[in-house]
Amino acid sequence: SMIGTSNVLDLATHHDATVILASTSEVYGDPEVHPQPESYRGAVNPRGPRAPYNEAKRFMEALGTAYHAQHGLDVRTVRIFNTYGPRLRPTDGRVVPNFVTQALDGEPLTVHGTGEQTRSFCYVDDLVRGVRAVADCAELAGSVVNLGSTAEVSINHLAQTVVDVPDLECANLHIV
Repeated sequence: SMIGTSNVLDLATHHDATVILASTSEVYGDPEVHPQPESYRGAVNPRGPRAPYNEAKRFMEALGTAYHAQHGLDVRTVRIFNTYGPRLRPTDGRVVPNFVTQALDGEPLTVHGTGEQTRSFCYVDDLVRGVRAVADCAELAGSVVNLGSTAEVSINHLAQTVVDVPDLECANLHIV
């Protein structure tokens, strides 16, 4: 990740190209602020189980910011939040494919804790439109934009929504 990002930024600098960095809400770690504004610095545990991923994305963003400041490179960062849509991998560990896979298999849905914790979910088509909008807006050079939804849903509500889908196998949920 670090070497690849560095290579892309070097190449973009040489060719005066625009770079869109795909980051993640994971840069916020275990946030103490909901929802997180782009200015929020997060609460990351550098020794936690997600630390290598969190810190790699944070480094990527820091490197992009340095290239923008030192070389004038047009670097824009999108922080992608929970996204769902067709062709989700059932084993990727995210809650939507987990719930759908469990429901299709006739298993009870696994809800950790009380289920009152919330997430916001963004449909993949909306995410793509957001990335394109960031790419097309010249005023966003050097900036970071969160892409997701402001509508928070409890895990219990999500589980009930999945359970309530009539004839789940016929629903437009292409799990592969």
